[in-house]
Amino acid sequence: MFGMNQHLARRLMVYIASSVLAALMLSVAIQYMALQKVFERTRVSNIEAAIENLVDIVSQSLWVFNEEAATEAADAILRDPYISGVALNDHSALFSYRNGDLTNTDIINPKIRDIVQIEEQDSLIYIIPLIVESQNSSQELFNIGTLQIVSDNQLVKQPVEQLTKLTLSATFLIIVMLQMLFYLMIRNTIAKPLEMFTEHVHKLATSLSSEVQAENRLLANREDEIGRLYNVFNQQRLELVERDRNLTEYRFELEQTVLERTSELRTSNANLQDSLDQLRKAQQELIQNEKMASLGTLVSGIAHEVNTPLGIAITAASHLKEELRITSKALDDNTLTKSGFENFVKGSLETESLLTNNLHRAASLIKSFKLVAVDQSSEEQRNINLRAYINEVLLSLRPRIKSTQIRVHNDIPDDIQMNVAPGSLAQIYTNLIMNSITHGYDGGHKPGDIHLQAEIRNNRLILLYSDDGAGMDEITLRKIYDPFYTTRRSDGGSGLGMNIVYNLVTSKLNGNIETKSQPGQGIQVRMSLKISENVSNTQEQLDD
Repeated sequence: MFGMNQHLARRLMVYIASSVLAALMLSVAIQYMALQKVFERTRVSNIEAAIENLVDIVSQSLWVFNEEAATEAADAILRDPYISGVALNDHSALFSYRNGDLTNTDIINPKIRDIVQIEEQDSLIYIIPLIVESQNSSQELFNIGTLQIVSDNQLVKQPVEQLTKLTLSATFLIIVMLQMLFYLMIRNTIAKPLEMFTEHVHKLATSLSSEVQAENRLLANREDEIGRLYNVFNQQRLELVERDRNLTEYRFELEQTVLERTSELRTSNANLQDSLDQLRKAQQELIQNEKMASLGTLVSGIAHEVNTPLGIAITAASHLKEELRITSKALDDNTLTKSGFENFVKGSLETESLLTNNLHRAASLIKSFKLVAVDQSSEEQRNINLRAYINEVLLSLRPRIKSTQIRVHNDIPDDIQMNVAPGSLAQIYTNLIMNSITHGYDGGHKPGDIHLQAEIRNNRLILLYSDDGAGMDEITLRKIYDPFYTTRRSDGGSGLGMNIVYNLVTSKLNGNIETKSQPGQGIQVRMSLKISENVSNTQEQLDD
């Protein structure tokens, strides 16, 4: 724990020392480059001064063949600290002088008119032409030789390096002294107070007594950041202790409240589940009652429709019986004539035809009713021709349709065969047609046309139902499949007709249904059923 504070002090000391070292090293580097430039400029100035002051002396000495004076002037040039070597030559090859370090220098004696400066890797070379002016009236210039001055680069680098080493030594000494000073400062102002603060926090973790407070009065009396941190920490600790106590009380109260609410929710959920079960049961019963009511309406209509041909058949049978009695009596009394017998036979044939037609009509109605009624009460699958079966459904609905001005057009192709529970189809089309009569045509008081279509497209059987009735608005269209929703509640509507259609299409037939409608434009219902092996098209089979 305390080692952490010591580690912090060491890190701070390293950071500060590194920063100072970097600053000093940058300063030394800048000083090194600046000194090098200063010394180079000084060297150039000294060489130029020597050239300016002594070259004329050397030239005049060589012109008058005073070799001793020329040598002394050359030596005077060599005494400059930035000049390492001097070479003096005349163009007549009578005099040559070399002195100083000329080891790595190629001595040449070109005839030039201006000073040439050559910078090599290790030295700087000046080649100066020695030109004198004749004393006669022509004042002609004579190039009598060259003076070469060599300056070794080490003469510049050496003092710069010496000064740099001295500066680095001083820098190192300063860093060591600053490091010691920083350590003492950090130790006394940061590390030691942090150790005390850490110890205080550690003791508070195991004890909350007032003695712990008394041990740290030194920290409490500090007016710097650490003192403020210490006081803020203690204030927050007291607030956290109070908050923890309040949270403990609140948690206990919350647990009690949760237990009470949980018990209430369990009771409420149990009641809701019972109510939901009852609602589901009631819904199933209502749906079943709706089916039975539809079947009852079908029975009533069929009974009324069958009553007419059966009544005619009974009347015809009674008439035939009376004719037989009259003819038999005439035969017994030997009063039967040929014309009377012919009239009897002719009337009997007419009566038989009337009797047969009406009995066939009644049998057809009863057959259709039996077929549709049995299908609606059974979920057994069988093979059907879709168009023919829908015709049977329409025949069973004839008593309800014929009393209206509504025409139902069966436009389903006659080549669609399918294996299905036909009761679902019968219930779907019955509900759709009855819904159109009730809502689209005002209970059958308005004329109109209903179209039934079907096709096989993209491996799906598409059933299309449409009428040109009153249509419906957007709100009614959104709720059309909701159970118990109806716009004719006052006329006895249950609101289950389209809900049953939706459930039969999506659940029983594994399809989907889409309804479109606008006020005054009728309704269009599109049912898409997945095709399996039980749906075929005769034309497709012929193509195969």
